[in-house]
Amino acid sequence: MPVSQLASKLALKSALLLVTTSLLMQMPAQAAERLVITYGPLSAGVSIQDLQTLVDTHQAPGGLKFYLNLASIDPNLLRDVLMMNLAANQSFMNGMLDSGSGSRLLSEISQVVHLPPASPTIAALKTADSPDDDPSETENMAALKTALVKAAEDRQVTLLEVLQQYPTEKVYVDAVKLLQFTNSLES
Repeated sequence: MPVSQLASKLALKSALLLVTTSLLMQMPAQAAERLVITYGPLSAGVSIQDLQTLVDTHQAPGGLKFYLNLASIDPNLLRDVLMMNLAANQSFMNGMLDSGSGSRLLSEISQVVHLPPASPTIAALKTADSPDDDPSETENMAALKTALVKAAEDRQVTLLEVLQQYPTEKVYVDAVKLLQFTNSLES
């Protein structure tokens, strides 16, 4: 094989390796693919991609449409909530979340939006106490902070971006605690 062809092949391989490496570095190590909403012992999940489709097309796909109809929720209302925009960059978000009030807010919200439980739901139902191997408050707060800071990368934060940036495959929302949290905000 001539030296010029060998050099061309090496250059092509190097370029492909460089492109692949840069793409992998831009991808999140882990990102949420499903939103699981729990209500006591009941749970229902929708894909984050279905939420993105709702935002992009104004149409709720299959499973999401079913749950929205079941809960009598207007898809446009959900779309608006998912796209509410907070202008914030990453350094502002980091500083705000590291403050005392930011830490308290993270603590409150991480009880609503949290990491997947470590033990299966059935096992959790068998005991009155929370399983010891469930994620700690500190772990839940760290995951939420990571999602919020990553979402601020484009200098704006939406709920959809926070869900997309959550550092686990599934992000859980406790509907009972969400209702309690919203009621406490109203009073």
